[in-house]
Amino acid sequence: MTKEAVQMNKTTVIKYLEYSREIDDEVKIKRNIVEDLEMCYDTSAAVNYDGMLRGQNHISNPTEKAAINVPDYVRKEIREHKEDIEQLQKLKCEIVKEVLRLSLKQKQVIMMFYFQDLKWAQISDLLHYSERQCKNIRNEAIERLLVIFQNNKTIRGFRIRE
Repeated sequence: MTKEAVQMNKTTVIKYLEYSREIDDEVKIKRNIVEDLEMCYDTSAAVNYDGMLRGQNHISNPTEKAAINVPDYVRKEIREHKEDIEQLQKLKCEIVKEVLRLSLKQKQVIMMFYFQDLKWAQISDLLHYSERQCKNIRNEAIERLLVIFQNNKTIRGFRIRE
């Protein structure tokens, strides 16, 4: 997930569409990692809250202890995971937003095939087109998304890790 621009072609458009299915799971994993790291260094779990002492600058003593006890490398890792989560969510939002700009037929085929993971037979039954027509509609949509993705700064600037 680097910041350098990606050279777009049909294959990369398909990779982004396929990757968009995985984004929610990746965000969930990163959130769990952040939560685990924060829990490991949370010193406020066994604090008596009656007459709680105050730290400096009106920060509670447990908060002050937790801030002091978190090593810099852990803070850095937590910050990096939170930035990754933000980038992933922004990417998914941009991909969906750009897919929604397609014509109705193209949008339906792309959403069913890449987001709902339906098979061609299912899509053709639902849309009342032949499988060949559905694949042709998908190919037209990929061509259109190629241009759209190239013009989208967020998508163009996101590199999927191999």
